[in-house]
Amino acid sequence: MAMTFTIQRLVDTPAGLLQVTAERGRTPLPGSPDNPLSELSYGPYLNAISSFLSNNSYHALTTVLSKHLGRASSLDEIKRVEIISTKHGTLYHVARLKVYLDERVCSFAVNVSTYPEQHAFLENEFHLLKHLYDNFHAVFLPIPYLKGKTTYSDDQTGYLPLKLFIAQWFEDYHEFHLSPHLNEDLPAIKVWDASANNSLLDGHQAYSLYRCASAILTTYLDGRTFQQIYPWHHAAGDFVVQVRESEVDLRLITVRDYRCLLSPGPGFENVWAAILHFFLNVTIRLRLDRFDGTGKLAWAGPDCLRGVIDGFFQAWSEKFQKYPHLPSSNEVFEVLRSFNQKDWLSLAELVNEGGQVEHDEIEFLKPRMNDHVTTLHNALQ
Repeated sequence: MAMTFTIQRLVDTPAGLLQVTAERGRTPLPGSPDNPLSELSYGPYLNAISSFLSNNSYHALTTVLSKHLGRASSLDEIKRVEIISTKHGTLYHVARLKVYLDERVCSFAVNVSTYPEQHAFLENEFHLLKHLYDNFHAVFLPIPYLKGKTTYSDDQTGYLPLKLFIAQWFEDYHEFHLSPHLNEDLPAIKVWDASANNSLLDGHQAYSLYRCASAILTTYLDGRTFQQIYPWHHAAGDFVVQVRESEVDLRLITVRDYRCLLSPGPGFENVWAAILHFFLNVTIRLRLDRFDGTGKLAWAGPDCLRGVIDGFFQAWSEKFQKYPHLPSSNEVFEVLRSFNQKDWLSLAELVNEGGQVEHDEIEFLKPRMNDHVTTLHNALQ
């Protein structure tokens, strides 16, 4: 059957979606802070993705669509396809793939790597997403559907091999960051949703956000090895949020690595050390961001700890059902309550040194730890 749908190539800009014209197609892709110069231009980049989808009678496109729908799909049900250049980071260029059917629109993320070291990260992330999906059956990470290769080609760069994988796109979820609040001493959470009337979360919504984030990170903690999703960073936009009136829903869109920060090793005492390490690290990392994503390091207000603690115990009660060798939620709670500020402060030094993600974090965190562990101790009481 002849193809009846069109493939549109678009660029997501502050002014909205723009068609890729001949002139716009020659515009270089934005570079990341660590890679300011990009060899790629919009036109050939989007063409490379289109070629991957259309090769072998659109085999990749129908494969991804079938996996997403849970049934066999065919080209004749596709009305239109959009490939939208959306985001450009240190590791990947990210495009959004939208497939329009008769009664629904299916959205996918296309993660594209350019250089050999980026290719290695991409291969690893695809494997990790599949591993976590198969082992935890949770809905908080994008489902990985397909990975492959394509070729970028233009007159200046020549031929450049690209690797990519296609995964679920969380529609109507948005990036968020701490932002200075004109009327308050503490920063507020600003959601990057152009369609929202008020992009600042209120106190209950912020509580819900931190509770969800803590629960997600705890959900994917392996109860045997204590491997966890790490590193991650609010400043990189790793979490995205959907605001539903007074409640929020959260997703984690990337898994850079899955590793153990403190091995439980043999013996029950070592398991307790690993639990305490994980818990304290989550309470610290969830407060850390950069103002509006790219500014100076930012620190969430102490009220967020109530949500972080509640989210941890919400997920831990479920984890105990899967790993009965672990202590129960009540047992964990009593041990956490027994720690005093001095105990927490000693552990914080180990946690911050082993969990550093960016070079300037340690000096930023040091003067804040006394207040943090005091507030944490009081919240647990």
